Formats: sequence, structure tokens, C-alpha cells
Amino acid sequence: MKTGRNDPCPCGSGKKYKHCCLGNGDGQGRSGFAQAVANEIAEAAAEQPFESLEELNAYTAELMNERNHCARADFCGLSPVQMSHLLYAPFTSPETVRFATDIEPGPDIEIMGIFFALVQAIGESGLKATAKGNLPLKFCKSMAQQLSEAAHDQRRLRIGGISSETDLEQLHCTRLVAELAGLIRKYRGHFVMTRKCNDMLAGQDHGGIYLELLKSYATQFNWAYRDLYPEAEIVQHSFLYTLFLLASFGDSQRPQQFYEDKFLNAFPMAIDIFEETSYSTAKDSTRRCYFLRVLDRFAAFFGLAELVSESRELYDYRYSVRKTVLLDRFVTFTPGAPP
Repeated sequence: MKTGRNDPCPCGSGKKYKHCCLGNGDGQGRSGFAQAVANEIAEAAAEQPFESLEELNAYTAELMNERNHCARADFCGLSPVQMSHLLYAPFTSPETVRFATDIEPGPDIEIMGIFFALVQAIGESGLKATAKGNLPLKFCKSMAQQLSEAAHDQRRLRIGGISSETDLEQLHCTRLVAELAGLIRKYRGHFVMTRKCNDMLAGQDHGGIYLELLKSYATQFNWAYRDLYPEAEIVQHSFLYTLFLLASFGDSQRPQQFYEDKFLNAFPMAIDIFEETSYSTAKDSTRRCYFLRVLDRFAAFFGLAELVSESRELYDYRYSVRKTVLLDRFVTFTPGAPP
């Protein structure tokens, strides 16, 4: 008999199936994992009772430490400890992942092309902000033309006129992230470059600029600001896990569903954040949100993934995904964290 989403989870956790093992390929979710450890402790105690609470606690700690460092199939070979590093300490866990700055991310990378155009327009004298604190309309229209000619993805381009910075979503996002990264700021009604930015540009430290933009985009900028989906923080937190997936499987083109499946297998609880509607299931909405935020507006935006359209039908966006050379040069998952 099939287990329903709202039925008790068969793993014995006491939680509803949708809050536990639903979506895990091996049928063992977070609570299922904990239950398995609890069962092992109970079996050990039955074979040879512990003489004291301290002995039980020591055995439990050792067992949990061992399990937390074991590779898990639903994490594509990562251990819970390694996954925790990717999710919650992405830039301070050199034992799991390292980033390089001796790279040359050029203007062909969308966010870098926009950033270079922005700092060129700012120059030494600054760029006058509008009354609302946005970039001037003339510059926004110029950028719209440049983006149209570059044609990173036609579906991103606004159909119709540009009346403000916010109408050009990629530019608006880049400007906000550059401010969060401390590369530009407003001063007396003008956008100006910070000393940090000037020093990095003078030293041609484009790799350092790229890393600063990526850090700020990943940890300070709210990705939900760019769409109408729920907050769903786990989607943003999973950015580095997706780079791990791309590093592992991205040598050949794979359908976007491949990466969506890997995300849902690792984080099945994400589905519960989304509402079912008359035109979409919660699972389908989760897939679309993940693809848009992580594969499209992060990995492709930063030149770490290449998206190739598999459909020519209007509003039918299906892509194949492949990693770029930049990904292998930029991020390295260290020994013990495959690949």
C-alpha cells in the first residue's frame, strides 16, 4: 500500500511522511537517519548493557561522529558534515571547498560584463543617481541595448521600454550586489567606486572582484527579491551543493530535471514551502524555483554553467545544463569531498 503524504512515515520517526522520508531515493530521510542510529544504540545496549550514563553518552557521541562523516547516497557521496559546510559555512570550510582568485572572469560572463560597464560609466567623476537613488535612465537604456546584443538569454530581456533601473532586472541586481560587496557606494547623490574597488581594478584583480560579487550575492542578497516565489532559504543555501553537482556530473549536457531531482533528493522538505495551486503542484513549483534561482540566476549568471534551450515553444522553457571551464578553475572540492 502506498504511503500518503500526510500518513505517518514508515521509518518510525513519528512525523508525517511529507516531513520526513518523502522524496529520498533510499527511503531514509533526516528523521529516518536519526531513527536508524537510535536503533543501533538500542541493539548495542541489548547485547551488552552500558554500565553508566557516561558510557552510553560516549558510545552515542562516537557513533554519531562516525555516521556524520560517512558518505550518504542522497547527498551524492557527501557526508552530513561536508553538506553542513556547503550549506552554512561555504566560504570558511577549506577542508571541504576552496575558491581561486587567480582567474580571469571576462565581460562575457553576464554579471562581470554588467559590472565592468557600470564602473566604466562611474569613472572618476561618479554617476549621478536619480531622485529615487537608482542609476540614470540614459545608462540603463544603453545597458539594455548591450544586453540585447549579447543575448545571454532572450527570455530575461524586458519586452517594451525601459523607464527605470528596476525595469532591467540584471542591471538592478548587479548594482545592489556591487554595493553589498563594498565595491560601489552612493556619495553626495552620485554612484562612486570605493577605494577597495579602485585598488582591485588597479591591480587587475578581476578574480578577486568576481569572488567578492559572488560572496555577496550568495550570502547577503536575498534571491527571493528577483522573483515571486516564497522565501525558501534552503534553495539559496544550496548554491554550493549545486556547484558540487555540476563539478561531479557537468562534463556532459544533462537535462535540467537531472539537477532538480538531485536537489529534491537531498532536500525533500523544500516541497512543503510551496503551495499547490490549480495550475501547479508544490513539487513542480519547487523545481521551477530551484532552476530559476540556482541554475539560471546564479550558476549561469556567474558563468559557471551553460544553459542550452531544448524547446523553441513560447513560455516552454526546458534546458540542458553543462558546467563551464571557469567552474573547474574557480572552485575545488578538496580530498574527502568527491569529486
